Amino acid sequence: MSTPPIPPNAAPPAGPAIPGPQFLPLPAQPLSVAKRILVVLLVLMSIGLGVLKALFWSGGVWSAEASGYALGSVMIPLLIAYAIAGRKRSLRPMAFGLTFLGLSSLLLLLEMSHPRKNINEYVADRVREAAGTKPVNQSGAFDSPEDILLRDVLGDILKTSKEYARKRKELSVTDLYAPESFAGPEAIRRTRASVQNITTLDHDFVLQVEQWPDHVGQQVAASSLSERGKKEFVNAFLKSFSNSETLATRRQIDQVEANWCASTLALYDFALAHTAQIHPRNNQIFVGDEPVRKRFNELLRQAQDQQGDMTDLNAKLDKLQEEGLQRFGLNKSDIGVAPSSGAPDR
Repeated sequence: MSTPPIPPNAAPPAGPAIPGPQFLPLPAQPLSVAKRILVVLLVLMSIGLGVLKALFWSGGVWSAEASGYALGSVMIPLLIAYAIAGRKRSLRPMAFGLTFLGLSSLLLLLEMSHPRKNINEYVADRVREAAGTKPVNQSGAFDSPEDILLRDVLGDILKTSKEYARKRKELSVTDLYAPESFAGPEAIRRTRASVQNITTLDHDFVLQVEQWPDHVGQQVAASSLSERGKKEFVNAFLKSFSNSETLATRRQIDQVEANWCASTLALYDFALAHTAQIHPRNNQIFVGDEPVRKRFNELLRQAQDQQGDMTDLNAKLDKLQEEGLQRFGLNKSDIGVAPSSGAPDR
């Protein structure tokens, strides 16, 4: 008996289902020893680039802040590379290593592309911040110990200088050697006291300046710099301090001022002892006694000559200070310090 033909478009006869083809994932192939070594090298190179990025950021100084920055520079590309090719489901060691290295290289290039300020610009910014003429830059993630220490040291120096300038201005003498300064015992004593107060203030300021190395040493010791960093900071300050022509000129002014003060006091003491013979009149000084007039003129000439020496030295000091500021692209308005005087108004 033959099977009848199946008409067109008829359903196939019922029967057991035949399963279709199944595609199973291929088992992960173990890396060869050479590839394992290559992956390790890629990871180590990526870590090294992160450390190099931190050193470039810190200017070559390794500190706690640089360590934190290095950790961040390593972790960011590491996490991205892990998300792409490091998870268990999509583990591809070679792709992970190459991604880690590529991202680390990119971050380093970005860091190197930022313009780096030279040392003069760096110091100028810290000076302005210490003087209050420029706000402290808070845009960065870290404020390095060097920044904090230099700002504190400069701030103390500028504070001392400003306080001295303020007091110095209050003690200025406008009628020194003028006839009215000899107009009686009261005027003579007042002028004499002003000269003494000015000389004492100027000398005390010089003594303060001489103590700056000790004060800076205490600030450095209390800072968070490494021992090597502390030593380098102190040595740099001492070298600059000892070689300072400005400091040498200020010391010279202090010596000349002591002589000027002694000569000026001798003049006014002489005038106080001879008030009966000395008569200011019509913007002139008349001395009736010839020996008294001769001695008075000698003392006046000596005091005025020494005042002239101080005037020249103070002009030199002002010039040195201006040149020092200009080397860093600064001017006196940047620090708010008035010109040094070291002598009464003349």
